Amino acid sequence: MELNLRGRLLEDFAELNATADIERQGFGFKKGDKIYLHPVEAFYLQMNRKAFFADIEELRSWVEERVGSFPEYYFVYEDLRRRGYRARPQSDVIISKKVFYPISEKNAITLEELLEKLRRSGEVVLAIVDEESEITYYLASKPELKGEQTEALPKIRGILLKDRVITENLEIFRRFFYGSEIGGIVVLSLLESLYLFENGILELDSPEKLFEAIKNSEGFEDRYRVYKDLKERKFVVKTGFKFGSDFRVYRKVESAEDLPHSEFLVLIARSEIAPRDLARAVRLSNSVRKKLLIAYGGEYILFDRVRV
Repeated sequence: MELNLRGRLLEDFAELNATADIERQGFGFKKGDKIYLHPVEAFYLQMNRKAFFADIEELRSWVEERVGSFPEYYFVYEDLRRRGYRARPQSDVIISKKVFYPISEKNAITLEELLEKLRRSGEVVLAIVDEESEITYYLASKPELKGEQTEALPKIRGILLKDRVITENLEIFRRFFYGSEIGGIVVLSLLESLYLFENGILELDSPEKLFEAIKNSEGFEDRYRVYKDLKERKFVVKTGFKFGSDFRVYRKVESAEDLPHSEFLVLIARSEIAPRDLARAVRLSNSVRKKLLIAYGGEYILFDRVRV
């Protein structure tokens, strides 16, 4: 490519005379004998001494005014180009073999925006740029969540013990993996207790005391909504506290004595998640051979670290 190729800055694009090299490498779009470049493409070509558009300060200022997430967006674009990808800037993402979504580690990930991208594209690669301008890539997708657990649960009687329920029916744990067996009884969480009560399995002398305990349990409504949804998808759902998450999820459990590895860790999010928290959660999930699910607004996003 000509090192002295000169172009000019227009209102929204940079303009170059069309050349075979520029076209072959997939920069911009051609119209007549000109190629029109996205501001990040122009910045990339000048930084790599393949074209010249303006004094560096003028070029930087021109690009910053037109690219909201600059320079993080540029670092991801440059990294993809350096790896041999034919990357094309498009709005706030970069299109290549996959859709890449650049974001700074300092900015929260808005889950509704990410879900909207997933609805359009199926998969999105989050490209998180840290303070040293290094990039970590996470594949986000919307999984088909279907468990395989079938349950013919026995009727059980329980007694409320402050914020949990105890029962002498050991089968509910040993065969169906509800609660924990402790000293000859099974102890059920509030989530499990309400689910079993609503489904006519658990009998209580004073159901109102259960609802009083629930009312005093912070964040219960959000957690129960996700718990119930996963149960209705035929998963076995247990606390994820030891793994720093809300739940751990099994596709199927035939008995507590022959327990398989749980497949997912589930984190319940409000409207956004900090990149640092996501990185921590993905690393922990991978270290214990599980996949991370973020639950938000009745939907789920599966995250996994990927190599690009």
